Amino acid sequence: MIPLFTVSHVHHSARRTGERLSSLLDAVTARGVDVWLISADAHQGRGSARWLDVELYATKGHGYPHADTTEALGSVALVLDSVTGHEVQGFGSVAGGALAGSHAIREGLALLLRLDIQTAAQRLPDWRFALDGRDLTAMAA
Repeated sequence: MIPLFTVSHVHHSARRTGERLSSLLDAVTARGVDVWLISADAHQGRGSARWLDVELYATKGHGYPHADTTEALGSVALVLDSVTGHEVQGFGSVAGGALAGSHAIREGLALLLRLDIQTAAQRLPDWRFALDGRDLTAMAA
């Protein structure tokens, strides 16, 4: 079981990372394209595998009916390089990322990004609150 304050802390930290990614992408895309953060969810798999799933919308700005939202796709690699090393407090730091998918939405494009998280710690400071319950026996020893 993970204490609620820890889950909340990681959630807000992941959201801040998503907002930084969104603002960077918004800054490098063409005038008339607005980038909005929709969600930034933290996940952990077996052992220390951690990642963030970030969903962004690139939409045509008000008054720019002919804005090319697909330009945001080309800017993703540059922005991922810029966000690498950014700390997600309580979870790790961004080790890299990739575009996991994209699809058309009304007035633009949805971008799904996966950010890999690197952490030196295999567990939380208190062994009773491990993110992955399968590691409990190894941590108790």
